Amino acid sequence: MNYTLTDTQQAVVETLAKAEMRSVSQMMALLIAEGISWTYVDYCPRYGEINASKLEDQVINELKDSL
Repeated sequence: MNYTLTDTQQAVVETLAKAEMRSVSQMMALLIAEGISWTYVDYCPRYGEINASKLEDQVINELKDSL
């Protein structure tokens, strides 16, 4: 399933990307990677285990590929 951003979410990501001189895709990858790290570094999900490092690595690798 692919998700669609709301107009507000899209505008925020575009504003952040412009300020960082990055593509929207790069900005999304960074936000997702940071979110994984921030949410799961010190905590674990309530309903099941995840491999946070693996997920973060996947997002960072996609970001590197887009550079």
